[in-house]
Amino acid sequence: MLKLILPGTIRSKKNSKRIIPLPSKKKTNMKSFFRIGGGKRGWKYAYITIQPSKAYIEWEAAARESLYEQGWAGPAFTCQVCVKAVYYFKGRRPDLSGCHESLGDAMEGPNLLWLNDGQIERWHGDSCLIHDIKNPRTEIEVYPWKP
Repeated sequence: MLKLILPGTIRSKKNSKRIIPLPSKKKTNMKSFFRIGGGKRGWKYAYITIQPSKAYIEWEAAARESLYEQGWAGPAFTCQVCVKAVYYFKGRRPDLSGCHESLGDAMEGPNLLWLNDGQIERWHGDSCLIHDIKNPRTEIEVYPWKP
């Protein structure tokens, strides 16, 4: 079993996505309005990317950094796992399923907790949300899955 604490209020990956146009030299099926050097503006062909909110990206970076500060050096679990997560949040109450999705995606990678969030066989039934204004955090426990 592995126990870790991630700092800050978890951010949902589902909400507040950003649509970011990237200029393209080739003709695409999308056009976007760009400011071109020298103050000129105009419509140019673009590729559209959808990315998570800045708040989620900042939380994810802080959570990953805290793993290493707590001594986690990997490698990631390669087996199926069961995860218990208690989310202490500040502010508006988040959606529990959104919190699970954010945590699952944030901790996937070769030197993080699991290689793919598809390895999470089960979210423990004691996972919950608790309002804590003074010390928002996420406490997680990871167990190898034994059916």
